[in-house]
Amino acid sequence: MRMPNNSINSDTAICDCRVGYAGCYKERINNTISPKIKPMNNYNLEREKKESEQESLRYFLKAYDGVTGESLAVVLISERPDFICERANGKRVGIELTKVRRGHPNDILWDKLVEKQDYMSLDHALEMIQETAAEKEKKRREQDWTLPESAILVVELTDIPLFEIRNCITPVFLPDLYDTGFIEIWLADFTGLEAYDNVELFCVRPEGWVGYHPRGFQKPYG
Repeated sequence: MRMPNNSINSDTAICDCRVGYAGCYKERINNTISPKIKPMNNYNLEREKKESEQESLRYFLKAYDGVTGESLAVVLISERPDFICERANGKRVGIELTKVRRGHPNDILWDKLVEKQDYMSLDHALEMIQETAAEKEKKRREQDWTLPESAILVVELTDIPLFEIRNCITPVFLPDLYDTGFIEIWLADFTGLEAYDNVELFCVRPEGWVGYHPRGFQKPYG
């Protein structure tokens, strides 16, 4: 009697083996970096989010002052937008922060350790900036947004250096970003935060500050 062919193609077996190993290795990374702990409740998650936003805002405002010579003082921690600030002349503006990065921090670690990819790709970054800009503009137009005509958008780059995308920050590559109604739009590079303890900025608008504002010559922090 002819026996059924239950053999497995050797290439398939090798591929399955590699995928299985990679999956196990990635699971080990996830378990090591983020062990299974009791999840935080919504209150704690929101508090942690706000604390992170306040830290990001502090670095942005310091760099903003250095570029523009204008200070912004936080007068209210809000939600839509994230913060209400006041200029020296008493005029209030809203500041909305948003991050552009790959997915979960463990996925980023996997890419760095295994895929040898330190940062997200240029195309991926531009695509995410586009999507984020469109999403934030939609929210800015909703009725519960405070100070919609005096809103500042800050795009935090935590997964690609500003230097690498600066030449692509134009209406040609990022039309949705330039079409928003925010009175000021800034991209802030947080990738060098650990080394330099400050951020670099790129101004999309207003006209007087448009362009790339590097930190200049500075020794690494620490």
